[in-house]
Amino acid sequence: MKLAITDQSLPRYHLLGTLIVVLTLALTLGGSFMWMAQGEHLQVIQRLEKSFEVKKQERLRTEMAAAIGYLDFVHSRTEAVLKNALQDKVSMAIQTAQGIYAREHGRRPEGEVKRLIIEALRHQRFFDGRGYFFVDDQQGTCILLPIAPALEGSSLWDNRDDRGHYIMRGLVDAARSDPAGGLSRYRWYSPDDPRKMSDKLAFVRLFEPYGWVIGTGDYLYKWEEMRLREGLDRLRAWSFGDTGRFMVMDDEGRMLTPLHGADAERPPLESAVTPQEKATRQRLLSLGRAGGGMAEFPWPGRASDSQETRSALVEVYAPWKIIVVASLVNDEMQAALASEKDSAAAALRARMPQFIGMTVVAAALALGASLLFSRWMSSLFRAYHARIDAHTRTLEKQAGELRLAGHVFESSREGIIITDPETRILAVNPAFTAITGFSSDDVLGRSPGVLRSGYHAPDFYESMWSSIRDTGSWSGEIYNRRKDGHVYPEQISISTVHGPDGEVRHYVGTFLDISERKEAEIRIRHLAEFDTLTQLPNRALLTDRLSQAIALARRSGDKLAVLFIDLDRFKNINDSLGHAMGDRILQEVAARLCLIVRESDTVSRLGGDEFVVLVTGLEHAGNAMPTAQKILASLGRPYQLDDHELQLTPSIGIAIYPDNGSDNESLLKNADAAMYHAKSSGRNNFQFFTPELNQWVTDRLRIENGLRHALEREEMQIHYQPQVDLGSGRIVGCEALLRWYPAEGGPIPPDRFIPVAEETGLIHPIGLWVLDEACRQLAQWDAEGAAEIRMAVNVAVPQLRRHTFVEQVAAILARHRLASGRLEIEVTESVFLDPDAQIRETLHNLTDMGVKLSLDDFGTGYSSLSYLKNFRFDVLKIDRSFVSELARSHDDMTLVRAISSIARDMSLITVAEGIESEEQQRILNELGCNLGQGYLFSRPIPASEFRRLVMPAS
Repeated sequence: MKLAITDQSLPRYHLLGTLIVVLTLALTLGGSFMWMAQGEHLQVIQRLEKSFEVKKQERLRTEMAAAIGYLDFVHSRTEAVLKNALQDKVSMAIQTAQGIYAREHGRRPEGEVKRLIIEALRHQRFFDGRGYFFVDDQQGTCILLPIAPALEGSSLWDNRDDRGHYIMRGLVDAARSDPAGGLSRYRWYSPDDPRKMSDKLAFVRLFEPYGWVIGTGDYLYKWEEMRLREGLDRLRAWSFGDTGRFMVMDDEGRMLTPLHGADAERPPLESAVTPQEKATRQRLLSLGRAGGGMAEFPWPGRASDSQETRSALVEVYAPWKIIVVASLVNDEMQAALASEKDSAAAALRARMPQFIGMTVVAAALALGASLLFSRWMSSLFRAYHARIDAHTRTLEKQAGELRLAGHVFESSREGIIITDPETRILAVNPAFTAITGFSSDDVLGRSPGVLRSGYHAPDFYESMWSSIRDTGSWSGEIYNRRKDGHVYPEQISISTVHGPDGEVRHYVGTFLDISERKEAEIRIRHLAEFDTLTQLPNRALLTDRLSQAIALARRSGDKLAVLFIDLDRFKNINDSLGHAMGDRILQEVAARLCLIVRESDTVSRLGGDEFVVLVTGLEHAGNAMPTAQKILASLGRPYQLDDHELQLTPSIGIAIYPDNGSDNESLLKNADAAMYHAKSSGRNNFQFFTPELNQWVTDRLRIENGLRHALEREEMQIHYQPQVDLGSGRIVGCEALLRWYPAEGGPIPPDRFIPVAEETGLIHPIGLWVLDEACRQLAQWDAEGAAEIRMAVNVAVPQLRRHTFVEQVAAILARHRLASGRLEIEVTESVFLDPDAQIRETLHNLTDMGVKLSLDDFGTGYSSLSYLKNFRFDVLKIDRSFVSELARSHDDMTLVRAISSIARDMSLITVAEGIESEEQQRILNELGCNLGQGYLFSRPIPASEFRRLVMPAS
């Protein structure tokens, strides 16, 4: 094809070529950016998949370590439990002998007294019939042997077991070693296999009046079997996550616990095991014999016909020769992985507009430069042909005006209709056809009335034509009908075209379809008045409806109720499951509320987890109670979302018009106050507003406002209560206790202002001040020569959630030049109910730094031995509720002894709180408690008074 080169076409060809090159380069650049972004996205997905696989393995290793730790704990207690049992039995036998001796000695011959003692012990059996009492003298002569009466009276001094150990000599040496008795270990014939000897542990004690050795014993393997059953029962009930379970086999491959521990009390019969399960067992058994490791295997699901793939960690527990398998279903973590993939894809989609924008900007800049260059070239051509084309331009200008008018008519986005004076349609443009659906052939020669929708009354059109005749024009909104019958709104302007003599030549109407604008107005109004998440009325619309309801109730004499609803502990769901899951919960709550109320009532969401229900047309205040009860029942039902079954409860405050307020503000404020009263009353209930609540709200606001300035006004003080060694009576530590003395009014107890500080976030500056002041005071006492003690400081859960808390503690210790071991952080068991992983990380970092950890109020809340193992506590504090009735309650003594025993075996220090008498001190010391604090030693006192307790006597 040959191009026609002229003075006009040459610049255009030049411009066209430049545009093609520039656009090609811009599109290539944009494509390369998008290709690179796609590659990065694929790498992110691969990293995510690897990361989730590592997390799954770490989870299995964590659970396996916990299970093995528990088995170690159970196994390690075998001999201790047997020892205590033997000791209790021998003590019982000694008491029996002493009782008979005390009663019959002097009344009967010595031989008769001895016979009575022997016969009293002969028939006693225990330990499932294996246990019995034996009696020997210190020369090895057998006095009582119930299982072999023929040997009674003979000497067993030289009896030895299969390892050469002299049995009788060992028993006599153990009895002589300690007046309280001693242990002896030897081997004897097993009741399960009389041909073989097994390890046996015996406890013996001297009966002083006759020099007898009285004792009993039992086989260690019998007690190890009982401990093994205890460990298997625990693993059978152990679960983690949604699908995590333990399975245990012996070293021969026999199943000791099933995979689904809740499905059966005992393993299935081998005849009922499928070939696939046998193959899987054999594979896991081989892996365990090889030292353990990770594996993946198919396994029947809980449904009869389902199959699931599980990832497992296999380890051998050598002391009991069992193989432990921790496994979970692979699909459990797929939802989280899919969410991460979706986030990565969303990030990629978010970057695409940037790449496209950069490409468009680059192309626009290049196009602009090309246009400027083309215009410069065109100006040169125009200057060259200026004189030649002068006449041509004049002619072209006139022709251009005609073409422009025609072009505007044909290409305008507005519909144009031209009629004669009798309103017969003469012409319509393409936009008219596009908007109305009528072609020019459909309407030419007809009246515009063909478009009428029937939405407007006749007087509307009469007013319109009156304005056109009087003023020559009319503009406004009108509803017309398309050819397909759909009605639509349009913005139309009608003007009159007059001739030279003023006569009407034509009517010209131009119009636009404003359907989208109308829809946008509706959307904007909806966004302004409704909550975007739940589609419920927001605060603005609620205020409007409440005002209307108050006005109507004032006229009719009825009452109305405002129910202020707050979801209890909703923040835990957001923190643990994410805000997306929290939003779904809010949507479900909104749906349930809408099903409860009448159509005349209003359900509104104020924000967060706060909802308001407006109930109108009440005859008396009590009519609001059924609605509140329905809300409690409906919102308290479980929420089933994906694999999660969640439980939420509401707290509801109710204010009645006109009893509790006559305007919007007072009704909402009083309902809010009643809701807070419902929360303070235990949550999951409703409370009507009462005048007394005004005082409660006022007091709470006063406490909150006072706390904001308490530190700068120096109203906070720390009192110190000593911690005393119960054995020596020496002060070895103290607990820092916060006190608040406001400038106005009396002191406020901690149980009133600490919860407010935690709710408002003021606990962070106050808590740091307490830590710093306590450490400063401890350093000052050291500088003055006081005895070296340890400082215990209470820390609240919100403080442990802060990422910077450990750094702040380190900075305070460094500032006051204190060793980390001098500081003891006290936490309560409530920290373990919080799912925030940061709390666990903070506690681990504090112990790594050397700071001591103390578990306060142990045994009163959610005590679990796993806390002691997983969190490396240094101190257990026994609550005052176990101490107050210690002298009169055998149960309290048993609990304190058990706690002290656990602490001693785990190398923990025990501190008893609330000691008020010397008798309590003596009992606690005998039960094995290390330290104590209470009014017996000192009340919490200021630093100046406490200084006199720890300074050396001058």
